[in-house]
Amino acid sequence: MKKNKSEENKQQNQYETLEDNPQFQEHMEVLRKGYPDLPYEEQCHGADFRENADKIAELIAKETLKTINSKERTTILMPWRAGLIFGMPYKNNGVADFAHISAKRNEETLETMVDYEKYPSLNEETSLIITDPMLATGNTIVDSIDRMIERGVKPENITINGIIAAPEGINKIKEAHPEVKIIVGIVDEKLDERGYIVPGLGDFGDKYFDGLGEEYVEELEENGLIDKEAANKLLARINRQKI
Repeated sequence: MKKNKSEENKQQNQYETLEDNPQFQEHMEVLRKGYPDLPYEEQCHGADFRENADKIAELIAKETLKTINSKERTTILMPWRAGLIFGMPYKNNGVADFAHISAKRNEETLETMVDYEKYPSLNEETSLIITDPMLATGNTIVDSIDRMIERGVKPENITINGIIAAPEGINKIKEAHPEVKIIVGIVDEKLDERGYIVPGLGDFGDKYFDGLGEEYVEELEENGLIDKEAANKLLARINRQKI
């Protein structure tokens, strides 16, 4: 019996994907609609993009939690902005601890710049899941992993979640921390010269947050995913980026 690609990668201890899941395929097709051939307004973005991205995040969260021993000792680290989309899928599936890091990529050096961090109590018993819809160069994730290890989290207790990943990003993570698990929706072909995923789907954050603002931040706060300090910082960041 022929093994699918996800099973082969899982056995090689590299990564696991959902690309053979019919539900994932259906939602992924919607997210990629119109990209890159059509103008932005004719591509999938806004409410339609959010609906399908949220459903993919839910599928990934459920798959990841099958590998976790205790939800009570699980923390979700959500790099801003886009990592926040995994908050409600994990909360809906019984996880209660959420951590934050406001990081962005320097588009010239492709290195990670951090301006805000907030974590609950972390230790060697913590199962940590780091979420980032687009796993491109892997620099931001490796930086986050290093910060978590400094706070006592064991590398073998860390799982990375993404919707789309590039092989370069996966290799970067595995070279730095081979014990870390990676569960993503799909692995695309490559990175281009700008460090963008090919074929990809464009700027995930711009498309997801298109039309969102203060009401979205208030909803995150009401659901216990962020506190007041984080809400103010997040809203300021969203406003700066004119989403």
